[in-house]
Amino acid sequence: MRFAAGGQRLERLAGTAPAHGPRAPRRWPTIRAGTEQAWPAAEVGDAEWLRGPLGSAAREVVQQGLLFPATRWAASPRIVGAADLAHAPQPAILAPNHASDIDTPLVLLALPRAWCSRTVVGAAADRFYRRHRIAVATGLLFNTFPFDRGGGQRRGLATAATHLREGRNVLLYPQGTREAGAEGYRRGVADLALATGAPLIPIQVTGSALVMPKGRGLDRRARTTVTFGRPLAPAHGETPSELTARLEAAIAALERRR
Repeated sequence: MRFAAGGQRLERLAGTAPAHGPRAPRRWPTIRAGTEQAWPAAEVGDAEWLRGPLGSAAREVVQQGLLFPATRWAASPRIVGAADLAHAPQPAILAPNHASDIDTPLVLLALPRAWCSRTVVGAAADRFYRRHRIAVATGLLFNTFPFDRGGGQRRGLATAATHLREGRNVLLYPQGTREAGAEGYRRGVADLALATGAPLIPIQVTGSALVMPKGRGLDRRARTTVTFGRPLAPAHGETPSELTARLEAAIAALERRR
């Protein structure tokens, strides 16, 4: 896999890469142009210390003692295909469909423990990294890093490439937002896979919109299903649009495995 080269390529596209050097910057500075900013003024940086030994130990306690039991109670998940991940390569890009805020804890709960402990989650910077307390709580619960969904998305992809290069799995939603439907698939996840050579793991989550509909919070208890597909390797010469279409089809096909 070409993690180093792919990360540098994404950094150059983001306009932030140094002329030489294998590592992406840990934080992206606010870029000012006149009266506008490329990042929201209230945005806070990545709480990197939460990925250290102390933060990881605290996350394990909170996830196993609070987050995952609460998710099981609310969503009663049925998990399909997780055992197949034992033979899948890591690091990888986890690519679920997206209908609800409970999708992230559902996917993390469904992952084998060895995968979950090595997975970081791209969290929308405009939602989860506007206030320090929310950013820290999100990072503690889900092991997140800030991901810009707007015009600065390349910087988020460059950060994701760095995580892959350092051996972490990256969870990113190929749909731009919750309940976006088939037309909501964007090419960013495919760009990342093609730049780094990392495999894509298609994941289908069903039933989560009943538990936590968009804009309504926890609404009711319901049964959900998390289904893992076989890894998709980027093909030589494949375009981002072609890989995105292949990923979308793979996620849709998981309906038949339920």
